[in-house]
Amino acid sequence: MRSSKQLALMFLLGAVLVGGVMGFTVDRIMVRDKLCPGWGDPRAMRARLADDLALSDAQRAAVDTILDQRQDRYDALMKPIKPQMDLARDSARAEIRRRLDGRQQAKWDAILREIAEADARKAQRR
Repeated sequence: MRSSKQLALMFLLGAVLVGGVMGFTVDRIMVRDKLCPGWGDPRAMRARLADDLALSDAQRAAVDTILDQRQDRYDALMKPIKPQMDLARDSARAEIRRRLDGRQQAKWDAILREIAEADARKAQRR
C-alpha cells in the first residue's frame, strides 16, 4: 500500500514538472515576437544592439562590418552542406506528410507555406 502511494506521488510530481516545462516552452515560443519584435530582422537587431550600447557612428560602422564578415563566413561554411541539410529537411517533411490524413495534410501544407514565406522575407532582408 505504501509503495503504491509513493509511486502515485512520484508520477504526479513528474507530471507537474513536465507540464511546467512544456507550458513555459510553449509560452516562450508563442510570445517571443512580442518580447523581441526585431529578433528575426538582422537590421532591427543591429540597430537595437547599437542603441543599447550607445555606439557612435564609427562604432556602428565597425560593428556592421564585423557582423557582415561573420555572416559571409557562416554562408561559406554552410554552402557545401546546405544541399544535404535541405534534403534531410525535405525528406523529414515528406515523411511527416505521409502519416497525416487529408485534413491534416492541408494544415501541414499551410504551415510549410508560412515557413517558406518567412524564409523568403528573411532572405530579402539580408
